[in-house]
Amino acid sequence: MHRLLLPLLANALLSAQTPDRPVRSVTDPGVVTTRQSIAPAGVPAIFQGKVYGLSFGSSASDLWVLGATHVYHVDWRENRAIHSVPHGGTPGLLGIAFAQSPLVAAVPRGGKAGLFQFIDGALKPLVTGLGANNAGGVAAGGGIALVPLIFENKAAVIDVEKGKLLGMVETGIAPFAAAVNAAGTIGYVSNWGGRRPRPKDLTAPAGVGKDADQVVVDARGIASTGSVTRIDLKALRTTHTIAVGLHPNGLAWDEARRRLYTANNNQDSVTVIDTQSNTVLRTIKIQPFQREVTGVAPTAVAVSKDGARLFVTCGGINAVAVLDPALGRLEGLIPTGWYPNAIAVSPDGKQLAVGSMLGAGSGWRDEPKKRFVHAYRGSVNVVEIPSPSQLASYTTAVSENNHLPLAGTPVKPAVAAGGALAVPVRAGDPSLIEHVVYVVKENRTYDQLFGDLAKGNGEPDFVLFGESVTPNQRKLARDFVLLDNFYATGGNSADGHQWVTQANEVAYTLWPGYQGRSYPFDGTDPIGIARGGTIWDAAVKLGKTVRIYGEYAGRLSLPVAQRLGFLRRWRDGEDFSKIFNTTAPIASMNKYLARNFPAYATSVPDVVRAQIFLKDLKGWEAEGKMPNMTVVQLPSDHTFGASPGVSSAKAMVADNDLAVGLVVEALTKSKFWPKMAIYIVEDDAQNGVDHVDGHRTVALAVSPYIKRGHVDSTFYSHQSMLKTMELQLGLPTLSLFDLIAHDMRASFSAAPDLTPYSHVTPEQDLFELNPPASALRGPARKAALASAKMRWDVPDAAPSGALNKILWHSVKGWRTPYPAPRNAVFSPYSLDVDDDDR
Repeated sequence: MHRLLLPLLANALLSAQTPDRPVRSVTDPGVVTTRQSIAPAGVPAIFQGKVYGLSFGSSASDLWVLGATHVYHVDWRENRAIHSVPHGGTPGLLGIAFAQSPLVAAVPRGGKAGLFQFIDGALKPLVTGLGANNAGGVAAGGGIALVPLIFENKAAVIDVEKGKLLGMVETGIAPFAAAVNAAGTIGYVSNWGGRRPRPKDLTAPAGVGKDADQVVVDARGIASTGSVTRIDLKALRTTHTIAVGLHPNGLAWDEARRRLYTANNNQDSVTVIDTQSNTVLRTIKIQPFQREVTGVAPTAVAVSKDGARLFVTCGGINAVAVLDPALGRLEGLIPTGWYPNAIAVSPDGKQLAVGSMLGAGSGWRDEPKKRFVHAYRGSVNVVEIPSPSQLASYTTAVSENNHLPLAGTPVKPAVAAGGALAVPVRAGDPSLIEHVVYVVKENRTYDQLFGDLAKGNGEPDFVLFGESVTPNQRKLARDFVLLDNFYATGGNSADGHQWVTQANEVAYTLWPGYQGRSYPFDGTDPIGIARGGTIWDAAVKLGKTVRIYGEYAGRLSLPVAQRLGFLRRWRDGEDFSKIFNTTAPIASMNKYLARNFPAYATSVPDVVRAQIFLKDLKGWEAEGKMPNMTVVQLPSDHTFGASPGVSSAKAMVADNDLAVGLVVEALTKSKFWPKMAIYIVEDDAQNGVDHVDGHRTVALAVSPYIKRGHVDSTFYSHQSMLKTMELQLGLPTLSLFDLIAHDMRASFSAAPDLTPYSHVTPEQDLFELNPPASALRGPARKAALASAKMRWDVPDAAPSGALNKILWHSVKGWRTPYPAPRNAVFSPYSLDVDDDDR
């Protein structure tokens, strides 16, 4: 008999479904949006949804996998699911473990976290009501389970045999993973947000609530401590707080050798702790490449049976790092699926099971033709622990997959810089660009706006906001450069705004772990910011001048009905430059924040935002000085869906388009235009479909040096845009992702064309309102009422799948079928599986 214990949020008994057979491969062509290649070692199994954790059972063939919707009991050698049990909720993060005979897993479900037990093919509640949000990585030993509760800043101590909660113990901020000794007397918990603040610490709130946790931060507003809490499980109290690297993720305890290992996700390192003295012995950096990079992102760690090797999953480079813990030395790398996040050593010590959260990339859910952004396909690969020669081969593969030469590779001599270029070869070389303007918008795909443009790779049937709604963006794409192979890296605003400003993200936003605490799109949660910082942090550090309009400035809660009043006042010529008084959540940003520009709020039209910005531009012209970097948020294209009696989706997208046109026209007619580059992009592309991929998005580049009337089909992403700005302003890269990205020099020419842009007024009425619900019938009324219940004060609070369909039918009509969205962008294959087995 096997027993499975799961921290969940419900009480119902769940019976096993008919076992599924995991697939060995997928056939979607392309590459991941980070430009990395995926070629995992070992024998693969691919699942629908993200993989959140795994554990070997009683034998080397026996594997348990925690997926997005099910717990799978798999015989990986036969590629057979023995059990496939729905858990019915949000799984715990690293929330499954096998401790002697019981399986233990953390899976929040319903309304309260709990611990569930797997017995004879079904899940049964053991302890419920543990917390309001998702749990972290559960551990067990000696009949005692330890369950971190991320939002509550506590860990639950549970007697597994009695099914009894023994007590709650205070931890650090946002506890994530746990480890318990064999006797069940001592436990350790890693804390994403670090230790509790001390009286003189610089702190910032993690979220917007009045009782939000205060987190220790650095001068940039980024969480600056990581910690591990030691717990006496008998006395139910904390005994030690141990400082480790930033954003500690997974833990592994080699009890026989008195060593605890932490994978430091935001520090690219592993901390080695002596569990006898509870002190740090050493920190092992994971830097396998020729140059040191940020974003390797260790996520989980396992120890070989003899304690001589550590196996660390590195989500940023899609690899397992093999370390010698005694010498603190990297021995090699093993290639994995996309973003490995879980690892286990088989009972015989011969195999590694590696779970990858994103695995084979986004693709299908119910059948291959149904594709969209959030149809994740996590994977598990079982790999024989490699010999030295095999490890060397694997290491070379990881280097090639990441487009980064290994440490020890001779550095090519630098070529002397020539004359100034629009996109210099190296940061610091002479640049023709002195002013960069970066405009960030919300959630549209390429095909929604550009699908019918003749020169690009588009699908006309998927156009929602065509010439009458977005004439400016379409004209800019035609007159300057059409980018028809540009991808948003993030899947929603919580991580999209990280990628669009940092070229990176931490586990806290990707897994995610912020539920109940924040939605970190707006700078209101320091735990969600990567240590490399933002593009403006890099600019300020090098003495560049910066001005921020709305981005990372928090949010403004206004009733959606106020939008029409703002539009009328704008039409009447009112000056809005003294209406708003914005304060950034990150205190240091207030030095270069436009305080009179509104924070995120789709209730404020983008033409109002444009008016405020353009008044500042006139002031810069009078002074003869413009910031080197200007960031402007224009979010109205997110829309209100079909909410009755408020601005229609087409009106809001047209408002956004007109604002873009007005801003670009003024910039191109300013005295700064000869040395300027303007970049315009969506933070993510989740609110629509696209025939190439759900991440493909609208992006524009405007400069005197842009090739006019050009189509550039180079593979680009948010990181490409950031890398190009960095080269133009002489800034260092923020992470390994912008380092390996293609810059956008293929869109630029050597000779300038100073012809300015003239905006076009959309035919679409900006004042158009959705009809009242009383005037609607059938599905249109149902959509209006559903939209009215959705939240619009923060991006993505509305369910993306439902909103996408509402937008489609509100524009195309209710008799036009919603298209089967396509999403996956690459085809993984295994280095170790024969073609016949795929």
